[in-house]
Order: sequence, then structure tokens, then C-alpha cells
Amino acid sequence: MTSFRSKAAQVAAVAVRMALGVLFVVSAVAKLLSIDEFEIYLFSYDVLSLRLSMLAARLVIVAEALVGIGLLANVWNRFVNVCALLMVVVFTVFLCLSALAGRTDNCHCMGSIIEMNPTQSIVKNAVLLVLLLVAAGARPWRWKPRWYLWLPAILIPTVTVFVVSAPDYWLFGPQEEIYNREELDKAIAPEGELAPAGLANGKHVVAFLSPGCPYCHMADEKLTHIEMRNRLNKEAFVCFIPMKDSTMIPMSVDSTAFTHPCYRLTNMTYALITYGQRPMVFLIEDGAVKATCHYRNIDEHQITLFLNDDEK
Repeated sequence: MTSFRSKAAQVAAVAVRMALGVLFVVSAVAKLLSIDEFEIYLFSYDVLSLRLSMLAARLVIVAEALVGIGLLANVWNRFVNVCALLMVVVFTVFLCLSALAGRTDNCHCMGSIIEMNPTQSIVKNAVLLVLLLVAAGARPWRWKPRWYLWLPAILIPTVTVFVVSAPDYWLFGPQEEIYNREELDKAIAPEGELAPAGLANGKHVVAFLSPGCPYCHMADEKLTHIEMRNRLNKEAFVCFIPMKDSTMIPMSVDSTAFTHPCYRLTNMTYALITYGQRPMVFLIEDGAVKATCHYRNIDEHQITLFLNDDEK
């Protein structure tokens, strides 16, 4: 009878361990599928720079995938158990701080597949901790993988994450190329359609966004946190969205769901300036366009240097 109970406990511990391994891997894949949202979520805490947020997001995914693989492999259990427990504890502390700070948005523990706020995720992690303690009772398999087996098991997930979704700054740098300069100059001029925004004087970060474009909303979030983290002049950020109405009217934040107030612009002018590409971000000084960006190459250092250059 004792032997039966012991075997049943072992089977249960191994089963829980396998289930947890699958959960960790699925969680890593879910984060990778929504990597843009995840890196902006990390950036939104205004602790890490935009580049470090991109790197940290991928390292979290790699760590989670490796812990999941370690649980599934059921070898070197003591080391894997400690890594898994530490990871869940660190995540839980982070979530507790987020909850205390009043954050109620998706914490991206399961990417965008299952949205959970910090409080819900804390409960989920409490259950995970209990299950990890149960899984810790599983005896490791007798086989010991050689280096030519465990080394690829570490390298392949790591390389895959950075190949499938390399950080934007690895592929896209700041650019000086100006799209359709004549149309933009014409719109900025005193008699132009953008004249009421006052772009002919001073330095401005001008974003052309669209309410129905998810990347436009993420670009707006990037710009907002770049502004907040570096204490930049909020008045320097100006947004335009396309509308059928021919009159350029300032719109409230509530009416657009963007964090910056927007001006509405005729569809034709919007298309001529942006070539139909959205989002587009221009750095403009005294009516002259100094640089242009798309979503992938919005550069925190470039924008900060541009707006703070006069202070040096």
C-alpha cells in the first residue's frame, strides 16, 4: 500500500512538472507573439530606456522558455526548481509593486492571449508556487544529457527569440531621410493646413497617427514615455489624425484614445505628407524638417538630444 502511494505521488509530481513546463513555454511564446506590447509595457514604468526595455523583454522570454524546457526535461531538478521558484517570486514581487502603484492594465504574463491585471496574476502565481512545490518531489530521469544535447537546448530557444523578433534598434537606426518634403513644407507654411499648430517656430516632435492603427497607439505610448522619462517639454509633442472634415480642429484625448491631444487633418493632406504610411514621426525645428521616423526606428536618444540641444 505504501509503495502504491509512493508511486502515485511520483506520477502526480511528474505530471504536474510536465504541465508546468508546458505552461512556462506557452507563456514565453505568448509574450513573443505580442513582443511589441510587452516591451512597451516594460518601458511604461519609466525605469529602463527604450532600448533596454526591448532587450529585457526578450531576455524574460528566453528565461521563461529555458525554465519550461528544464521542467519538461526532468533533469538537474534541484537547479531547475530553484530557477523556477526564483522566477515566480521575482515576477510576484514586481506584480505586487505594480498593484500598489495602481496599475490595472494587462501585465502580459500570458502576452495578449489572456489579459490579466497584476492582482489576478498574483493569484495565478500563488497557485504556481504551490504546484512548483508539488513538482519538486518528482525524481529526475536516470539519463544525463550530454553537452551536445543540453547546449543546443539552451542556444536554440535563445537564438530563435532574437531571430524571430530582433530588437528594433538592431535593424533600424535614426534616419535623416525626408519623405515628400515639398508637401510638408507647404502644409507648415503660414498659409498651410498645419499653420494653426504653430510648427513654424520652435522645436516639435510631430506624429501622424490613425485611431484604427494599433502601431499608431503604440507609437503614441513610446513618445509619451520618452517625454516622461526624460522630462521633455510636453508642448513640443503634436499629433495629427486623418479626418474627412476640411477644418483642422484640436481634438481632446478622450475622443481619440491617444495620450497626446491631436489635430484632425484632411485625408488628402495626410496622405500626401506621409505617403500613406502610418505612423510617421517628424522632428521639426522652426518649420524645417530635421528627421523622420516610422514606428520601428523611433529613437529615444535622438528625440531627447533634439529637444534638449538648446539647453547645452
